[in-house]
Amino acid sequence: MKYNLAVLFISCLIFYSCTASDTKTVSEMSFEELKAKVNENSMKLKTLDADGEISIDSPDISNSGSITVSINKPDSVFTKLEGPFGMDIADLLITRDNFIYYKPQDNTVIKGPSSSYYLGIIMKIKIEFDDIVNAFSGKFIFNDDQYEDVKISMEKGNYLISLKKGDEIRKFWINAEDYYVTKIVNSEMNGDTKIEILYENFYERDGIHFPKNITITRPKEKQNIWLTYSRKNSITTSLPTV
Repeated sequence: MKYNLAVLFISCLIFYSCTASDTKTVSEMSFEELKAKVNENSMKLKTLDADGEISIDSPDISNSGSITVSINKPDSVFTKLEGPFGMDIADLLITRDNFIYYKPQDNTVIKGPSSSYYLGIIMKIKIEFDDIVNAFSGKFIFNDDQYEDVKISMEKGNYLISLKKGDEIRKFWINAEDYYVTKIVNSEMNGDTKIEILYENFYERDGIHFPKNITITRPKEKQNIWLTYSRKNSITTSLPTV
């Protein structure tokens, strides 16, 4: 049951953005320009070794544990979840081609290809490898999806992108100085929020702004997830060293 903490965290973070805003003014920057700047910023991160705490509160689960995340972009993600007193709950190593999932409690090992189908069996939700990298690194990358409507405005000094695709509206709040995502909300057409993701307490290291706190809220499911990373995380970038 406790492994559901990591599973739910990943599954929540693969959804992207939206909610209503208060005061807006039109932005002079185009969506393509903003997308390019956000992606350029996110792709600076090459490796991440992080420790933190993860907690969840929902009608089905109320628990917390320690989590270790190691990312080597673009090839591999390793996560380790521990419960009270350092008890191992689950280890998961995912590469772009394969995954290995180990549960120490019953000494179970599951191996398979890292397709969305097989990862969906493990994660209990359809997910791509790159979605997992985005989720744990806190560095969102826009893909080349086509949208029916795109609006860009300014809100409290941040860019606000509103994207309509199918029966969803996705909104992204982007820091106007360094172009990293601070908030994502995914809503239905009637305005009901499906999921809200908030990135807070950013700190800068080697040109990368990394969130110390990530909060995920799914109102309909009455589900809240909190991830707190340690500031001692090890980060390497694509920037040349001096």
